[in-house]
Amino acid sequence: MDIHFLKLAIEEARKSLSQDGYNVGAVIIKEGRIISKAFSGEDSEECHAEELAIKKCHENISGATIYVTMEPCDFRRSGKKSCCDQIIESGIHRIVYGVLDPDTFVPCHGIEKLKEAELELFHLKSLEKECKELTPSLPFYKVGFE
Repeated sequence: MDIHFLKLAIEEARKSLSQDGYNVGAVIIKEGRIISKAFSGEDSEECHAEELAIKKCHENISGATIYVTMEPCDFRRSGKKSCCDQIIESGIHRIVYGVLDPDTFVPCHGIEKLKEAELELFHLKSLEKECKELTPSLPFYKVGFE
């Protein structure tokens, strides 16, 4: 099921028309049901997919899984709360992601932060290429990683 739901997140990301950032999609699943989905820039250019997917939920998402095409951010230059903090506070317990957040704009340590919060993480490497292809105009360079 992980592949199916991450492919839905990829479909969400394809709706993003961001010119300045990465095109990211997110889908939140609880008890086998889609309870929310979003893409970067859907609400505004500054809105991250994870942030909006959480915001759009109209039910308790504690224990849910979020499928996201890119590692959630742990810092935002805008001063907004990071996606990692929002995920932790929401009660989501599992994160499935397609690609690590590159160090293009700011260094990202989202995986480390989510591990410290004792959340379950799964890097679905089989869809990494598709996730990278969502934003062909920007590089995917990560310091200290593969």
